[in-house]
Amino acid sequence: MVVGEYFPDAVGHFRAAVRLKAALADEWQALLDAGLVEARADVDDDGAGRLVAVAHWPEGAREILTGLYSDLVDELWACLDSLIAESVQMFSVRQRLRDPERPRFFPMSDSQEGFAELLEESCVDGLLRTQYRVVVDAQPFWGSHENPNVRSVRSALARLLEWRTALDDDAKVGAWVTPVEPQVSVDGPTEVQSVELAAPGEVVDEREVARFRLVGYESGVEVIGGAGSFVDLGFAEGFEPADVEDTFEHRTNLVLDAVARLVAMFANLAGEVPGARRLPTSPEHSATWTDASVVERFWSSAELRELAESDFGVGVVIDSEHTTLLVTTEQGVFGRIIPAATPLNRFSSRGTAAERAAQNAAATWGLPDFVMVPMVEAKGRGVREISDGLIVVGDQGLVVQVKSRDSEPQEPAKEVRWVTKKIAEAGRQVDGTVRRVASKATAMVNGRGRTIEIAGPELNWTGVVIIDHPEIPEDLPAPDMGTRTPTVALTRRDWEFLFHQLRSSRAVIDYLVRVAATGAHLGHEPERYYELAAADARAEPGPVDPTISLRGTRVSAPLLPAAPAGSDDDEAHGMVRIMCEDIANSEIDAAEESHRLQVLAAVDQLPVTQRTELGRLLLNNLDIARNVDDDREVRWQFRIYQFPSPAPQLGFGVCSRLDEATRAGFRAWLLLRHHERGTHGGDLDTLTSVGVLLTPRHDGYRDWDTTMYGITCDPELTEDELQQYRELWNRSPEADAVDGRASGVE
Repeated sequence: MVVGEYFPDAVGHFRAAVRLKAALADEWQALLDAGLVEARADVDDDGAGRLVAVAHWPEGAREILTGLYSDLVDELWACLDSLIAESVQMFSVRQRLRDPERPRFFPMSDSQEGFAELLEESCVDGLLRTQYRVVVDAQPFWGSHENPNVRSVRSALARLLEWRTALDDDAKVGAWVTPVEPQVSVDGPTEVQSVELAAPGEVVDEREVARFRLVGYESGVEVIGGAGSFVDLGFAEGFEPADVEDTFEHRTNLVLDAVARLVAMFANLAGEVPGARRLPTSPEHSATWTDASVVERFWSSAELRELAESDFGVGVVIDSEHTTLLVTTEQGVFGRIIPAATPLNRFSSRGTAAERAAQNAAATWGLPDFVMVPMVEAKGRGVREISDGLIVVGDQGLVVQVKSRDSEPQEPAKEVRWVTKKIAEAGRQVDGTVRRVASKATAMVNGRGRTIEIAGPELNWTGVVIIDHPEIPEDLPAPDMGTRTPTVALTRRDWEFLFHQLRSSRAVIDYLVRVAATGAHLGHEPERYYELAAADARAEPGPVDPTISLRGTRVSAPLLPAAPAGSDDDEAHGMVRIMCEDIANSEIDAAEESHRLQVLAAVDQLPVTQRTELGRLLLNNLDIARNVDDDREVRWQFRIYQFPSPAPQLGFGVCSRLDEATRAGFRAWLLLRHHERGTHGGDLDTLTSVGVLLTPRHDGYRDWDTTMYGITCDPELTEDELQQYRELWNRSPEADAVDGRASGVE
């Protein structure tokens, strides 16, 4: 296992600390070689004398040493902090975090009370339980331990804590003198009667290292002294070596060794967790939708008008760092930055790193529950890998194949041949994988590390070939896939663009199904996307499916949004992801995992263009519900989405209180709406309805609770039950307000 594969920042800080230690040693040795410390013998007339170590500090030398050591200590702290931050970031794709904006860091304290106060800052929220146990066990305040490894880590962290405290108190690194064998030489007949060592300590200007007595001493007799002392680095306070081997360098090495052990332990624990990791993204993946009139390049009114009047209203600007698309919308012309593909992990081979990056992008912007990691199975006397991963959402399955260019690119013609060959090779692998997974059910591990049985024969399969290449050749012809399975070829950059643009696994698969029959030049997927988005915006709404012609509001919106998903209100748009995270992390029996996946797929079918409006509705009503007097009323707010069969019906609600009565009420609402939709559409025996209820919390631990119910097929409600449910939920809002039992509308 390569530690840096999981913790590149932590490893970078550790290596910086090692380099600073070497620079500090070189600076110190240069001072010693220049004669930093010399000995002087002082003798009284009665023959009593002292050996003195004299320090000749060049101007600013101590400040330079202190600066180097302070930087070294800072890098070790940063290394430990990075272990926490990178762990939380790595696994935040698998769980909903509390206070995600709070900084994560390695808590360290010399008291149990201080440690508890640090934990209250949510500094380790999101950490694996096993990693959290390591943090707790490493705390210096626990003292000794029967395990020597634990004992050494605690001792080292205590020392690191002391150094940080000393540096914060403006302590300076200096010279520490430990007398060992001071020498006094005199000419006869004077003799050295005794030499007594002085205590070790810091030498700022000068320091006594020994006292001696001479017999037969007369004024003018030459006395030569040798310090016979070990001169080491050290702080003025707190550095008291136990012996000559207990040097400042030795102590620094012990701290470095302890931090390295912690890095290795965190990496081992992270490596034991199967499934997806969050893809580290750059700031370019955030603010990517800007009014074209205020982007870096100045666009004239004539240029923008010409663009708006073109066939598709899409312009392309390519520079050395990224591509910018100019897109015409009803609100004007906007610039959409298409960032380069995220950097690959430098601690893995390029091929392996590209495969993991492709999986992690789908888990980061989609849901890790839908990402099935590659697996191998026996084939004859050997083994074979089932693709480079699958993405399964509802009735759709996507086979992923990744091809990466390991060597340096050569002339364009040769690179065109390489890309063409690899696309054809990957296409054959897609067909082979589909033959295998469509033949029988397959147990696979998803991005949360859970085993899921994939009902391959029941899914509609599509393929995607992802090309990871540092320099895609220009004017590369549209690849002829020649596969039995509809398959699309994309660059890794464009794969990430689609997921970041849509933030929905189902939406990305639907897009790939839509474009699989059309050709496009490799590396130009954003242009094709925006051409289709422009066509969607101009398309006339079709007739409403008669199975969903119930009460409500008809909404028509483009399948493909022009603006990146969530760019209008990221907090509101992210509510769908948060609800999915709550559902994904709820405790259920392992046998029910396939049902959980069906529910998540149902929620993920919600159109991208509808998510922000829904999220804002839920957030606003949660704010209102928090201030409701529960003794006088229970406030409800609902929103239901219906789609043509066989797509599930979705219901979302906010209630001011969560108890057995409101749970039963929400269940009754969902059963009633399921019955109404199914009987109207004639598909009650196959219809699925999923309902998600949010209720505010007041304990500060979480903002709200999430409750989910799902129903498939005919619930066989009795007439009495239907009558009760209709009386409760099909009354007018005015009657509810007068009654006072419930208020709110759908």
